[in-house]
Amino acid sequence: MGDSGDVGNTTAFLLQRIRDGDSAARSALVARIGPLLQRFARGRVPQLLRHQHDTADLLQITWLRVLERLPQIRTDSPDDFFAYLRTVLINALRETLRRRGASPVIGPGGEDDAAASAALPTAEVDPDDWLAYEQSLQRLEPAHRALVLMRFEFGMSFAEIAAELGESADGVRMKLNRAIARMASACEPRETGSRMGDSKPA
Repeated sequence: MGDSGDVGNTTAFLLQRIRDGDSAARSALVARIGPLLQRFARGRVPQLLRHQHDTADLLQITWLRVLERLPQIRTDSPDDFFAYLRTVLINALRETLRRRGASPVIGPGGEDDAAASAALPTAEVDPDDWLAYEQSLQRLEPAHRALVLMRFEFGMSFAEIAAELGESADGVRMKLNRAIARMASACEPRETGSRMGDSKPA
């Protein structure tokens, strides 16, 4: 991401420049966020699409949609933009799967299930585990949810996240640890219920 300590190049600063009519800020934003979005997308393209609809195509669709709507995107905090990027890319991927006649993973609530509408599992992750992850993620406060996305899905370092949020790396690490603990606690009732449901009387 370049010089993460340069406040003039943070995502929030570039978004404000774009809203102020600075066309050069659009290119700067793509250059800054592009590698992170590519890293995120690589783990989301299922095997059945890798020859027909590769990562580069998916990224192009995502950027076209994001840049078109950029002046209207509401970002109350710097991390909101990363959550928005994730949503746009996942929606583009889900649309592509539907056109190919392949159904994304659907949770117990059908299309309205928060986990089903939020993301698809990577090829290496069991669908049940991924749905549990998505459901626990949705229970987090938006700020904590964004930390998880920035760290584990966009692959940002603590220093990069700290620069984006205007906080210290240690502070980011502590908040992320709390978010992970809350996600683990959210998964425990589900796991306990699953174990009870699997048990059979002798």
